[in-house]
Amino acid sequence: MKKKVGFLLSYLCLLSLFCVGAAELLLVDRAERVSETEKRLLQGFPELTVSSVLSGRFMEEFEAFLSDGFFFRKQASDFNTHLLGVFALPDDGPETGVVAADRLWEEPADGETEPAATAESTLAVPTGIQTEPVSETPELSVAPSDAAVAALPLREAEHDASLWLVTDDGGRETLFSYPAASLTNLADILNLFRAELPEDGRVFFLNPQVSEVYRNIVKKDRYVGWGSDVDELMQPLVAEGVTILDACDILSPYIGVENLYPATDYHWHPISASLTVDTLMELQGVPAVDYGQYRYHLSTMLYSKAVTRETLSGMRYGSDVIEIMEPVTPARSYFLDHLTNRRDGLFIKFPGGYEAFLGGHYGPWRLIETGFHTGRTALFVGDCFTPPMMTYIAPYYDQIISTDVRRLFYSQADAGGSIADYMAAYGVDDVYVVYSTNSMVWGDDLQAKLRTYLHE
Repeated sequence: MKKKVGFLLSYLCLLSLFCVGAAELLLVDRAERVSETEKRLLQGFPELTVSSVLSGRFMEEFEAFLSDGFFFRKQASDFNTHLLGVFALPDDGPETGVVAADRLWEEPADGETEPAATAESTLAVPTGIQTEPVSETPELSVAPSDAAVAALPLREAEHDASLWLVTDDGGRETLFSYPAASLTNLADILNLFRAELPEDGRVFFLNPQVSEVYRNIVKKDRYVGWGSDVDELMQPLVAEGVTILDACDILSPYIGVENLYPATDYHWHPISASLTVDTLMELQGVPAVDYGQYRYHLSTMLYSKAVTRETLSGMRYGSDVIEIMEPVTPARSYFLDHLTNRRDGLFIKFPGGYEAFLGGHYGPWRLIETGFHTGRTALFVGDCFTPPMMTYIAPYYDQIISTDVRRLFYSQADAGGSIADYMAAYGVDDVYVVYSTNSMVWGDDLQAKLRTYLHE
């Protein structure tokens, strides 16, 4: 009797799974469609051809079709996001033992004022990296006063902006839109940040694409590029000294040339962050540090010796492997709260994946003492796309502070002061606001919290 019951239950389970699978094949949308929550095109039913079968593309796209089409996908994705959020931010930062074991510097001996670099961090500075201020000071815009910014007319965006994919016939397919009202409000917030800076300060805003957007181009034959008009619509709305950048324009020349994004994770690869930093520096008239001037570890080769970029170019490894740069100074990284309270953190962690950069993305505040001497300090306000950017922008600043106003990463009580308070306490010269498309420009984080936490 027990065997019959077990057989019946197994049969019913298999029958249920078959019915669910058949229903998905018959009832789900077979055409490509836009996912507003994931910022990408969901896979449609693949075209069945001899070439697609022989190349393996049909089965790859068919698997993606099943993954993108299962019932209650959005609810499952939302549940996963909330579940990850529960574990995303340890109350006390990384485990103390991990920080102590993997430090890139030694504690200063008695009487020493500078940290003693370890063998890993004692490297010659690559040619092109300036350890002193560059000889020619770039000509920067003059900051308007607080009153001047407040008196600026609130100009409105002419229409919604959009992110699109370029088809092989030169057409455009809109992936998602940015409401005009959200562009107008964000421009006004960036102007308020500008008013907190000295005369030669700058504010930069960047909205980089996540890997799902990029994979639409590299995984599907019909798309050859991407584009956005966010910068065109927002730039006329901001004060002097505020620059809106187009992440699509920055990375477009390197599509198909460099490994810009991983195949599975949604972050960008370090080279994309480095190329973006190069553009930011060139806009300020500062010589850029080339990506190849560092030595690198690979995330899959846990204890390997760092190698040059030329050596890496001759190696074959998957697109999910991360190139982890070896720092050129014994930089110090800290968790920061209540303006001045510091706890030890990481700058570069070996071994590691994406979390190798700063040991991962944590809040409420971070501080990096770079070991360089340029006389300037930067503030990064952004999501988890910022850690590799901060490691590559380190040669241009003495200090970098950072925060993320999203709910899981920011606490007013732990911060112990407003963003403006931190800017004043650390003498911030330039501000970089960097939120990826996963963070949604039109969402509450950028539309309300940036303004609120600036002065509260």
